[in-house]
Amino acid sequence: MRTRLVRIACLFTSIAPAAAAVMGLASSPALAEEKSSPAQQTEGPGSAVPAEGPKAAAAPPPAGSKVAAPKTSAKKKAPESPPLPPSPARLWLIAPSPHGPWTLRIDNEGERPMRIPADVRLLGLEVDTLNKRTKKTVRCAAPAGLKPSSFPERRALLLAPGQSYMEHFDPRLLCFGKDEAALAGGSVVRTWYGWGPPPKWSKKPPAAPFAAESTDDPPAFAPAPGLAAPTVVLSYGLPPREAAAGDAGGTEPASPADTTAQPRGDKAAQSSGDKAAQPTDDKAAQPADDKAAQTSADRPPGESPDKRVPSDKGHSAGPPGKPIVDANAPRLELTSEPWSDAASPRSIVVRVSAKNAGRRPMTVAIRSRMLEFHVAGPNGETVCTAAPPTGAIPRDLFRTLKPGASADVSLLLREVCPADTFNREGLYEVMATLHANEPGTELGLDAYTAVVPAKNTTLLRVKSAPEPFYAAAPRAAPTPKPKPEASQAPEHEEHDQ
Repeated sequence: MRTRLVRIACLFTSIAPAAAAVMGLASSPALAEEKSSPAQQTEGPGSAVPAEGPKAAAAPPPAGSKVAAPKTSAKKKAPESPPLPPSPARLWLIAPSPHGPWTLRIDNEGERPMRIPADVRLLGLEVDTLNKRTKKTVRCAAPAGLKPSSFPERRALLLAPGQSYMEHFDPRLLCFGKDEAALAGGSVVRTWYGWGPPPKWSKKPPAAPFAAESTDDPPAFAPAPGLAAPTVVLSYGLPPREAAAGDAGGTEPASPADTTAQPRGDKAAQSSGDKAAQPTDDKAAQPADDKAAQTSADRPPGESPDKRVPSDKGHSAGPPGKPIVDANAPRLELTSEPWSDAASPRSIVVRVSAKNAGRRPMTVAIRSRMLEFHVAGPNGETVCTAAPPTGAIPRDLFRTLKPGASADVSLLLREVCPADTFNREGLYEVMATLHANEPGTELGLDAYTAVVPAKNTTLLRVKSAPEPFYAAAPRAAPTPKPKPEASQAPEHEEHDQ
């Protein structure tokens, strides 16, 4: 029995080195040291196998066996290409006044052409209001139904180096409704154009759509999902044209002959001097109707007939012929809601309120067909006329409005305006006028009749319409050159003189 066990042990010890060589483990020195001699593996009580000498190195594998090659590391990464330069597109927001119009401008400041979406609806504004107590940030953007969710292919514009895209727009298209109050003097405006960049934690490259991308293959610069404009602080004043109109006070401008003959600064002094030099006795003695019959002999030499104007001294304090106004009489004041946001032309609703602003009650008939609307929008101006008087209104439709009472009327503009009035998406201004034209004489009534325009306009925004937001394709223009500073103008004038 012992002899059989010894033979089996010797058989296993002879097979072990060949198996280790096949598995590629014979080349490991650590495993070779751990191997024991056949005597040590068959060591046991009563063993008759003689012990071998000192440890020897692991036996080499047989000639016909295959040795596995050592494992190599992962595949080498391909060399990364250098990063592309940033997009040379430059965004500007020009806001001369808080009330608009504003200007969007995109410049190509690079040396290669680029492709941009020329669409002002991609603008987003962050307005910081400077209140005395709290600082509030208002975010203005086009609504989801109006802002393009993907690249608007119809508005794709290719800008060559040195070209720009410019568009004038009303900021109330973005800051609509209550957000319009943030557009005031001193507010800080930060502008973003396009689609938002990927989150900071994302390692993925930016994906389309892009606000600016190269037209070359391979691209000359990296695409930009959005563009940021320099921060703008809104002014407290008005644009130059509005300020000039306000200073003029609605008076007619002087003719070129008057301005060249007499400087503006000397007009007041000359007029006061003429009044002081003009005798008063002649004014009282001579009627105003005889001015045309006055001969040159009655006038001092060198005096023009325009200066001999009759004075109002000695007359009554009030101007003659001015009617007396009853401040307590009943009268209507018409107001409309400040804004209305509609999803489509069919859902445009305008609410109008007629209030008795007098101190006595009135009897009046107010119907929706008596309202007239003046609409100014992207397609021009349209007048939605009111219906003429019928003289057939029943007695129960005449109402009595006490002082301070009001009557509200709501109606769909699609029912009273032409069908193509709101065919385009965008911003509209609606001015309402009430034609209270039913006197009630056939019923023995003395009803109030008047044409009452509204005190304010209604700002209307249509998100979806049969016609698109833009009627024409975008066009590129040469980039405007910066104007010289105002401080340098006097120096050039002195140099020219």
